[in-house]
Amino acid sequence: MTKLLTTILLFCATLLMAQTESDSLSEKFSVDFGGSFGVFVPFKGSGKDFPDDKNQLGSNGVTFLQLNYKEHYFAKLQFGQTTVSYKSIQNSNGFNSIIDSKANSTTIGINLGYQYKIKHWQPFVMMGSGTSFIDSPKASLINENTISYTTKTGNYLYISGSVGVNYVFNKYFIVSLEGQASTLPTAPSGSDTHLSGMSMQLGLKSYLFSF
Repeated sequence: MTKLLTTILLFCATLLMAQTESDSLSEKFSVDFGGSFGVFVPFKGSGKDFPDDKNQLGSNGVTFLQLNYKEHYFAKLQFGQTTVSYKSIQNSNGFNSIIDSKANSTTIGINLGYQYKIKHWQPFVMMGSGTSFIDSPKASLINENTISYTTKTGNYLYISGSVGVNYVFNKYFIVSLEGQASTLPTAPSGSDTHLSGMSMQLGLKSYLFSF
């Protein structure tokens, strides 16, 4: 009887190990969800003649879904927004028109990256592109007595590159620190949006499911 029970237990353990191995082999993909926020520094400053000029620091935030392939490769679908100080000065018919406001960029894009885990640390690099929808202030002369202040809108290609590191407490609680550079190569050369720049972001993400 004891031999029979031992045989049954060994058989069940073998089946369980085989099933576990099969599941681990079949589940090559996993999905994480997260977000980040940070400080944005534009490459381009405001006009030199702007009175009381200050650094044009901005802010940005990102929400994303990350698809991981095995351990090292991932694709990140992200939705983000950047807000930065907007300053400009224009001269029309002897009048100075000064704008001191904010410019906003809403981005949708995909990043491809590589990550490598060393104990709890997980350095990563990634590059991506997408569309940036920009709203920025605009002043235009209607006639010799009237200046119109409106919002200029447009959408442009953006390209970004990032390096960073994750700290993995467990698969449900991962903290990241990321440095990113982004540019708008299709924006007009005279554009004054100040939305190409560098950012430092602090983020959180969590495991959702595998398949």
